[in-house]
Amino acid sequence: MTLLSVLPVLALGLWLQGGLPSAIAPADSCLTPVENRQLSATPNIEGRIKIYRQISERFHRAVEATISKQDFDFIPAMLRCWKDRLTASLQDIEAKVNRKKKSGALIDYEIQVRKSIFYVNDVRLKAPYTQQDDFDSWIAQAELVHQKFVDILFQR
Repeated sequence: MTLLSVLPVLALGLWLQGGLPSAIAPADSCLTPVENRQLSATPNIEGRIKIYRQISERFHRAVEATISKQDFDFIPAMLRCWKDRLTASLQDIEAKVNRKKKSGALIDYEIQVRKSIFYVNDVRLKAPYTQQDDFDSWIAQAELVHQKFVDILFQR
């Protein structure tokens, strides 16, 4: 009984530190306050792409840590937030990136997303059956985002 009352406090503490997003968090609150400030203060797309990559890496590390602890309760919320951030970053990149010049930041971000797809595809097998749809949804969206990045980089 005591453990059940402590878990929400621990989850809230981790979320406030930028660790695990809340299960009912709206898309904007998936970002830490620092990430929100950085994105709003960075006018050029190259800088924002670097921030998007850092955000994606943070989610990758959070999913990795959560799965290594076998704590699958937070995974659906994290995957949802991560998927929303990938989608938002794609919309921003498509609207503002210079397609005539290959962006080094976009290349790094594309590589990070590709590695994350492989990782999530592998660890999906460790997840409970009830969460397979969350993993499949994330993988489908991440593959779409990755494909669009490749299209932007190689003008396909």
